[in-house]
Amino acid sequence: MSFRPPAFNLTCNVWHDYTHVAPAYAAPDATFACNLSPGRRVIVSAGGNVTQLNPRFAMELLLPKRSDIRAAWNAIATEDLVEVPAGTNRWYAVSAVDDVGRGFTNEYRLALIYVVPGPITFTDVGAVPYPVPLP
Repeated sequence: MSFRPPAFNLTCNVWHDYTHVAPAYAAPDATFACNLSPGRRVIVSAGGNVTQLNPRFAMELLLPKRSDIRAAWNAIATEDLVEVPAGTNRWYAVSAVDDVGRGFTNEYRLALIYVVPGPITFTDVGAVPYPVPLP
């Protein structure tokens, strides 16, 4: 049996180059069908800044091929902010992006994302709580 791409059973909102000054409640830059998975259930260590949460719980966000989602290294200012599932206030930051099966009919995009510790504070709306567990 040949490899099949994942089922995209959720929807996610994506904001490019967000800051804590700009509200995440503004219209997202993109909305995609997606699949949220813990992958191999690994912990990814944050590098560099000792003020960052370390270690971080990493998740895999699977998206249709060529979805416009960006990690910090290829974004203008910061990594993308992702809310998945859309409308739940569950915030993730994008750590890395790569393609799986590039050039084949079963291609999809994989984004390694990590939980943004909440609540997130935006200057115009105040603290946005992080719901745990997902209702």
